Amino acid sequence: MSKKTAKSMITDALEDLSSRDLKKFREKLCDNEEPRVTRRSVEDADEMDLAELLVKICTEAKAVILTIDLFTQLGFSNQAERLRKGLEAATVPSQASSESRTKYVLEGGQHFIDKHRIRLIESITTVEPILDRLLAKNVITHENYTLIRSKSTSTQRMRELFELGSIRSTIKGKDCLFDVLMELEQFVMDDLKERS
Repeated sequence: MSKKTAKSMITDALEDLSSRDLKKFREKLCDNEEPRVTRRSVEDADEMDLAELLVKICTEAKAVILTIDLFTQLGFSNQAERLRKGLEAATVPSQASSESRTKYVLEGGQHFIDKHRIRLIESITTVEPILDRLLAKNVITHENYTLIRSKSTSTQRMRELFELGSIRSTIKGKDCLFDVLMELEQFVMDDLKERS
């Protein structure tokens, strides 16, 4: 990052939390499906250790986005917003190209899939091919696949898909879903990109 490193941004954000909220953050991080973090690796970790761990297990850009996502899930909206603004002000290096980084993550650090969740649930009518591809990429399990297919309407199926931990809680899952939707529902996705 040109102005501030991912590690320092995350450390500063975590230092804003009370000790009780920091404990909640550690728990939420351990409950996250991906990246997997063991309780042992975070139980005695202070803010700087947690930031270092996040950057180590993710790319720098994804570490910041994951932290924002966890803050949002925990209801720490002020800290999430401050970190989002810090992300906007910085240039985050990524292993992905600049083009692919912007296709997933919008200004403010919000993932495209999260921002357009409602419209995607309402717009997508053929869910099975999406499930087939997500299953092939190991983003969902056979149990997930069967559960989602058992729903009677496409809206219910899409809603159930968005509630899966691998989609709701992981950047990788959201990125995979984005790619699958670009392949199968390009008109819908292009329309949402224009609205962004």
